[in-house]
Amino acid sequence: DLFETVCFSEKQKQGFLEMLVYAIDFRSQQTVIHTMSTKTFALELGRLMHVSAMDLQILYYGSLLHDIGKIAIPSEVLNKPGRLTKEEFEIMKTHSAAGAEMLSRIPLRESDPLIQVGFQICRWHHERYDGRGYPDGLEGEQIPIAAQVVALADVYDALTSERVYKAAFSHEKAVEMIVNGECGVFNPILMECLLEIAEILKKEFGETSVGGH
Repeated sequence: DLFETVCFSEKQKQGFLEMLVYAIDFRSQQTVIHTMSTKTFALELGRLMHVSAMDLQILYYGSLLHDIGKIAIPSEVLNKPGRLTKEEFEIMKTHSAAGAEMLSRIPLRESDPLIQVGFQICRWHHERYDGRGYPDGLEGEQIPIAAQVVALADVYDALTSERVYKAAFSHEKAVEMIVNGECGVFNPILMECLLEIAEILKKEFGETSVGGH
C-alpha cells in the first residue's frame, strides 16, 4: 500500500496539520487565533516541565490538532452569535471525540508518536483532574500529560479572549480564576507551572482575541 510506504518530513507534517487548522477556520473565524494561542501557552508549560526537544515538537503539532473535531459541528452551533443552550453545548462537546476519530483513521497511526499524542489531546483536552470533564470522565493521571497541558492552555485562552457571550478577562483575573478552581480542577504541578510562567504569559498575550465559542 502506497500510504504505508510514504515517509513525510517534519516540514510536510507541519504543513499538513496547519492546513487542517485553516480548513476549520473557514467555518469558525476564531479557531486559528485560538489554536495558535493554545499552542504557544502549551509550549511554555512544556519547556518549564523540562520536556525534551523531541517531545516539545510533538506537543507543538499535537496542540495544533486539539480542536480539529469542530469541523464536524453544525455551523448553526459552531458560529451561533450568543451563548449556547444546554442541547447545543452537548453537540459542541462532541468535537473532542470527533477529532480523535479523525486521527484514528490515519494509516500507520499506531507507530507515529505525533498521531498518538494528537489523538490523546483531541479526545481528552476537556477532561478534568477531578474526573468531571468529558468525554470519558478520566481522573488524575488517567489523563495523558499532553492532554492535561493543552487543557490548561485551552482554558486560559478561552478566559482571556473575547467571546460573543462575554468580555475578555484580564490575565490576572484569568490566572486567579484557574487557581481558585472556578474553571475546573487541574494537576497541582501544572498550577505551579502556571504561576511560574504568569509574567511570560502576560507579555505574550497582551492583546485579547475575538471569536466564537
